[in-house]
Amino acid sequence: MTTIDEYAAGFAEEPGYLDHAAFGPVQTAVLEEQRVLGTIQAHMRFGAMETLDEQDARVRAVAARLVGRREDQVVSQSATTPGLLHTAFGITGGVLVAADEYPSMPLALASAASATGGRVRPVVIESGAGWVTPSLVASRLADAQDEVTAVAVSLVDWRTGYRTDLAGLREVIGDRLLIVDAIQGFGAVDVPYELADVVATGGQKWLHAGWGTGFTAFSDRALERLRPALSGPHGTTGWPLEVPSVRPGAAGFTMSRIDPVAQARMAVSLERLTAVGVDAVQERIADRVERVFDIADEFGLEVESSRDPAERAGIVVLRPAEGRLTALSAALHNHGVTVSARLGTVRVSVFASTTDETLDMFRDACISYATSF
Repeated sequence: MTTIDEYAAGFAEEPGYLDHAAFGPVQTAVLEEQRVLGTIQAHMRFGAMETLDEQDARVRAVAARLVGRREDQVVSQSATTPGLLHTAFGITGGVLVAADEYPSMPLALASAASATGGRVRPVVIESGAGWVTPSLVASRLADAQDEVTAVAVSLVDWRTGYRTDLAGLREVIGDRLLIVDAIQGFGAVDVPYELADVVATGGQKWLHAGWGTGFTAFSDRALERLRPALSGPHGTTGWPLEVPSVRPGAAGFTMSRIDPVAQARMAVSLERLTAVGVDAVQERIADRVERVFDIADEFGLEVESSRDPAERAGIVVLRPAEGRLTALSAALHNHGVTVSARLGTVRVSVFASTTDETLDMFRDACISYATSF
C-alpha cells in the first residue's frame, strides 16, 4: 500500500494550480513510464513489440478492478468521447440525456440519431432543468412519450461540480442501461461504478495521465444490447483469411490500435491509484474542498456547487458579486492562481496534490479581490 502523502508526492505541479477539472498535471511516474516506453520504441530491440503489445492487457486489468468488471468487459480508448460515440451508435431506442451535459454526450447521441435514421432517439431534458437527480430522471421517464431504453449522465457535472447519485439513478431507471461519462470524477471519488452499464473516461484530468488516454467498461447487459457499429481492424477478427467479423466482448468497440505509450501512461496512473486507494484520495480532496469553502465564506463569495459531501467531488463553483467577475479573475491571475472562469463563475478544482501553499495563494487572491471594491 501507498500512503496518501506518498501518492501526493508523485505530483510536481507549480503552487497556485487549481484547475484539475480542466487538465491534471501529469504525474512524475507517468512521465517516467513515457520515457521508458519511448526508449523501447526508439530502439525496437528483439522482443520490444511484445512489451508494447502487453500494455493493452495491462490497462484493462487494472481498470477492470477499479470499476468492478472483468477484463473482457473493458476496452482501451484514446479519450472519453470515442467510448461515448461507440456506445451511442450501438443503442436502439430512446436515450434520456440533459441538454446541459458536457457536449460529448449530447453530440454523440445527436450524431447517432442522424446516422441511424432514428434508431437512436435522444430524449432531452431541457437546458436549465437543474442537477440530474434521481427525482428529475424519474419524472422525465414518467413523462416521456418515447420508449426510453437508456439514461446517459455525467458522473460529475462539469459546470456545477454536482456528483450524480448512481445508486439512486439505478433504482429509478430499472432495467434500462445507465451510461456514465466519468471524466470529471474518475480518480477523485469512490463510487459504485458496477451499477453503471457503460463507464467511459479519459486520463487527462483527475487521473493525471495526459491526453490520449482512456478506457470504456461495459456490463454484460450492455454488451448484449449494444451493437458495435464503428469497429475497425482492431475490433474485428477473421481477416485476412475470412470476411472480418466483430470481436466478442468490449473489444468490438474499438477501431484502430491505441498508442501503447499512452496505454502505459494510463496503466501506471491507475496502478498508483489502486495502490493508495480511491477512498484515501477522495478523503484528501474533501479536506481541500472544505478549505476552499472556508475561504470563499470568509470573503463573501457565493458557492454555487453543493456543500453536501455526497453531492460533490473536487470542483467548487464560485459566483462573485454582479459585475465583479473580472476583478476576481484579475486578482487570481495576479497571485499566480490558475482556475477556469466562464458563465459568470469561477471554477476551482482541487486534488490530493493541492498544497497548503496553493490554498494560501488562493486566499491572498481573495483578500486582494475583497479589498478592491
